[in-house]
Parts: sequence; structure tokens; C-alpha cells
Amino acid sequence: MKPRLTVVIPVHRTAGPLRHTEECLESVAAQTPAALDVVMVDGAPEPDGPGATLARRFTARDPRFRLVRAAGAGPGAARNAGARHAYPDTPYLAFPGPDGVLLPRAYEELPALLDASGADLATGGVRLLGADGRPAARQPDARTGASRTHIAEDRTLLSDTPAANKVFRRAFWDRHHLAFPEGGTCDDATVTLPAHFLADAVDVLRAPVCRLRTPGGGDRPLPDERAVAERFAALAQVGEFLADPARTRGVPCRAEYDRAQLTEGLHDLVEALPAAAPEVRTAFVEHARAYLSRVDPRLMAALPVETRMLWYLVRAGRPDDLLRLLAYRRRQATAFLVTGVPLRRRAALPLAPPLRLPSAVTRLGRDDFPVRAHVQEVVWRDGLLHLRGYAYIRNLGAPHRHSYLGTLVLAQGRRRIVLPLRPVESARATAESGQELHCYDWSGFEVVLDPRRLRRIGRWQDGDWRVTVTLTAAGMVRISGLRPPESGSGTSPRTYDTGEGVRVTPRYADGLLRLTVERIGYRLTARETTGGALCLTVAAPPGAAAPTALRLTDTETGAVVSFPAVPPPEEATAERPEGEPEEATAGHPEEEPEGGVREAGGAPDLRTGGAPDREGVSAPGEEGGHAPSPEAPPAAGPDAGHGHGPEGEEAPGPEAERAAAPDTGRATAPDAPHAAAPGAGHGPEGADATAPGAAPSPPWKLSLINI
Repeated sequence: MKPRLTVVIPVHRTAGPLRHTEECLESVAAQTPAALDVVMVDGAPEPDGPGATLARRFTARDPRFRLVRAAGAGPGAARNAGARHAYPDTPYLAFPGPDGVLLPRAYEELPALLDASGADLATGGVRLLGADGRPAARQPDARTGASRTHIAEDRTLLSDTPAANKVFRRAFWDRHHLAFPEGGTCDDATVTLPAHFLADAVDVLRAPVCRLRTPGGGDRPLPDERAVAERFAALAQVGEFLADPARTRGVPCRAEYDRAQLTEGLHDLVEALPAAAPEVRTAFVEHARAYLSRVDPRLMAALPVETRMLWYLVRAGRPDDLLRLLAYRRRQATAFLVTGVPLRRRAALPLAPPLRLPSAVTRLGRDDFPVRAHVQEVVWRDGLLHLRGYAYIRNLGAPHRHSYLGTLVLAQGRRRIVLPLRPVESARATAESGQELHCYDWSGFEVVLDPRRLRRIGRWQDGDWRVTVTLTAAGMVRISGLRPPESGSGTSPRTYDTGEGVRVTPRYADGLLRLTVERIGYRLTARETTGGALCLTVAAPPGAAAPTALRLTDTETGAVVSFPAVPPPEEATAERPEGEPEEATAGHPEEEPEGGVREAGGAPDLRTGGAPDREGVSAPGEEGGHAPSPEAPPAAGPDAGHGHGPEGEEAPGPEAERAAAPDTGRATAPDAPHAAAPGAGHGPEGADATAPGAAPSPPWKLSLINI
């Protein structure tokens, strides 16, 4: 079969464990298209290094893989060599990094977008993993899916710098002579940002297509002088491109790029300075000063105060004071003392001897006092919603009960419901702040909501309510949403049945608490496990059509599997017209599920059914979460099946997705690995069971029974 996509992966590692490369290769091998050409490039000095040995294992088992040699090539040179080895008529190129893992269907969906639109490149969402393999605390903002857009129209693409989440049209790549830098390091932005501007059109897939590791601690090698020089050379190259209006279609984006580098992009180099060699620190200061000389002074003045302090010391050539500041930040994070009067407040650091900083650097503005607000507990008691958490303005302590005046505000359209926050002691707030300079023990709060207040003129209306807190302290007023905790009842709040055919669900959308009011549709009323099989009992609301299928959607990949509904045996016998054949039942797991494809061993193929529409807000999987797990306690009642998936997304109950087939019945799922259920708690962000290193789980079945 003629390859449609050449995938280039360097296999020689100069840092980091080889298992990361193996996991990357496994994720590529698991991609659904058969027309892949996977070019593994070995840049090791010797031909029989660990990377080459690993690559030969894949060439032996998968004909789509091949190994080429590029002795002594760094990561960028290896990628360029792999691109040159692509077959001449291959229409697409991709460059996943050896520290990333592709999600299933990535190389099915991205080329499909380009086939349909004719755009020059397609990019998908990214999920970040920490050094421990768990989801990173901070994730990139989700983008809106779009066809044939451009960075001039969607400025959020300025932060879309990885190469691993993209597929390039080969003709576009060759026409503009794109190539990665061939030094010891490889900054993807030197290719991806120019590509965004050079492209006539770009397709954006909202759903994540890969997971990228953000190395830290021992996984990140200390930089040397060459690495520092190459890093700043890459910044200069990208900055020069962005500063040319002829190349960027007149879009002024140099300042946005520089701000991103000064606040986050260079963070890893800065944090490595205390442990780096003296000559490396000297090289960093020299190159950084040259870079700062080209940065707009107005941008420097608009940086957060803690960032202004750092780059002022760099620009002033004070490396010893810079190291003192970094040592303080490791102990106290971004904490500082607030001095002066309102409108003339300044930041001060409790260091001896004190750091000499000009007032223009230490001045404080509104943005230097962000709110930290987190939920700790969300429970229903006697029909009332009890909400407990903490909220404080950073660097304004809460040492006593009356430190803050706070209110909870619920908003839907023009409607507002304002509730006072009752102060409570919460030592957890100070403990989780990462500093010891300020006490936030009395930033805790409690509030009780009667859900009947959400009605309008005595009637329920479907919709979402935004939940925010308003804090007043030291002459400041700040507003913030409420973020989820890492553990406790606040992570997955329960749903409340009002008894009036309506339920109220606390949930998280985009990492912030919301209250959703909706009519109760199909209800999960019981669950039982027998012989490793899971049977779900669902009740339809009065007058509604009987359910015809159970549909599971992976919230990250869009993979769909549907199980046709079949009435219980006694109902099937009574209702089946004469001469009509019997439907499959749970007693016949060998029969293929409707709309599904069976793999070896009887498992339904989660790749069948196609990906849902990712651009519409009501597309299946956009707000999805966990399927019930056989290990979980039995669930019953109105809130069963309404937990929350990764990042606080609401998990739809079985009523959320129903096939449109006209006949009724009971859904029967053949035996399949339990971990294949989307978001079933296996791996970061609902990782698929086929991800590298995933252990097999007990088999499960799903039955949707008409009542």
C-alpha cells in the first residue's frame, strides 16, 4: 500500500530514558492507518547503540517501520534526514518527539482534515505530563476547532509551538524549504511558528492528539554553554521572523512572543542556573542581556512584578543577586511583602542585605494581586448544597476571621444570586500556597445554597450557572472562579434530584465550578456485576422513546463504540413480530456489536463508529468523563453515572447519547478489556488501555435494559 504519511522519529537519545522513545514508537505502531511510513533515524556515532537496537525490534514486527542511519546527527539533523528519506510521492509529513505519546487515531484524523480542506498543515490539542508521567498541573488552553484558519485570525496559535501535534503537507514543507535547526538542541518553534505564518490555511483539531512530557528534576540535564547559546540563537531567529511585517502579514506579534518567553519559555534555563557551572551562568547572563536589548521596554514594564525583578537583575548584570533571588523563590515561591499606600504599593523581599531594586521594578499593579480560590468540599445535605473551600488575594494574608469580606455570586445571563461567605479556619490554604511568608488560615469559607433559588418565577430552566467569589480586602476588590481540589468530595460532586423531574449538578468546565440545571432524561437506576460482566439498568422518562443503544465515546480521542439495545428475553418474545429473528443477548457474546468491529479475542474495536463532531459544543465526548467501573460501589438513584472526568469535565450518563434507530431493546457488549472504557481511571487523562505499559484489566460487559 502506498504510504500517505511519513512519520520521522529520532531514536538516539543524548538525555532521558530510552523507555520514553519506546513508548513513543508503541503509540505510533498503534495508529489505525495502514498507509504509514515510519522512518526511525539513528544519529548515534556507533551503528549498534541502544536506539538502533530498539528500532530493529519494531522493523522486525511491523512492515511500516524502517531504520536509517545519520551518524552524529542531533535531534534536528535527524529529523531533517528522515524527511529527506520520505518516499517522493508521500503527501504528508509528521515529526512526533521521542518524549511524546500519540493518542489513538491522531494520524487518521489530522490527514483527514487536510484531505477535506486542502490546508497546508493540521494541528491538534496537546496534554502535558510531568516527569512522573502524571498530568501536569498547568495545561494548555483548549482551542476552538476550525477549518482553513490562520494565525493572523486566531492569535492563540502563537503558543502552538510543538511539532509533535502536527501533520504538514509535503508540498508545503518542500516549497518553503522548512528544516529544523541542526545543533545539539532542537527548538520546534523555529519551524512551527514560521510554518503557521507561511501557510495559506491551517486546520485546528480541538481534541488532544498527543501527550508531551515536561521533564524536571533528574530528567532534565543541566545546560552547557553550547546549549545556552543555541537556545538564545533560536529565540533570535524566531524573533527576527516575527519582526518582519512582510512575513507575518502585518500582524504585530513579536511582543506577544517575547512575553511568552520571558514569563514561561525560558523558565527551565533560569531554574537550572543555581546548579549550573559558573561559566554557564556567565554565558546565560551575556546572551540574555543581548536578547533583552531587543525587547520592547514597554513589555518589560508590563510583566508581573516577580518576573520584572528577575529580568532586571539579568539586564543589570548582577548574577550574584540573581542567584539570591532564585534561592528565595525556591523557598517562598512568588510571595513578597506589600509596602506603601494604596495606588503607590511596592513589593519588598525580606532579604538581608536587601536587594536594591528601583521603584519602577517593584511597583504593584492590579494584576500583581491575583486570587487563589479552590473548592474543598461540595456535598448535598437535606436538599441543600454545602460548599466549602478557601479564597484569598495573593500576598494579602488572612491571619484572622475578618481579614476578608467575601460573597459567592451565581450568574446566568442577567440573573444574579449573591450569597455571603461565612469565614472558617482553613490551614490547608496556607499549606497549599507554597510559601511561609503569609498566613492564609482564615481564608476558608462555607456557603449554603437552596437549589430552589435557581428557579425563575417558580419554574426550572435548563442551563449553566457560573460560580465566582468576590473578595474585598485592603481597599481591593477581586473576583475569581473556583477551581477543583486534587482530592476529596470537591473533585467529583454528586448530582441532586429535585423530585420535580429536574436535577442540579455541580461540575467543572474549563477548570472552574459551574452549576448545571437540566431535565432528567434516561436514568441509571441499578448496576450489577456477574462473572466479571457489568449490567446497567436504565429507566426512560415518561413518554420518551425506549433506548436503542449505548454509545461510549473516548473524551480525548473521539473513539466511539456502540452496543445495540435488545429487549429483555421475556419482552423480546412478547413484542417481536411473527417471523422476525431474535436479537443478540448477553448470553451470546460471540456476536458482533452493531456498528462495531471485533478484534482478536472478542474485544470491540474502539476505533469504529468514527469520531464525533469536535467543533460543536454538544458533540459527544466534549464534556465526557468516566464510564462506570466494576470495582466501584453500586450506584443507584438520580445522580448515578454523573461523576467527573479528567480536568473536572462532566461525565454524561447513559441518557446523554442514544442512537436514532427506531426499534427498542437491550444493549449487549461482548467481552472487552475493562480499561477500554473511556476515562475509566487508567493512566493520565483517561489514557487508553493500549497505551504503552498499561496492564490488562478484567473483562466487562454492558447491557442497557428497557424498563
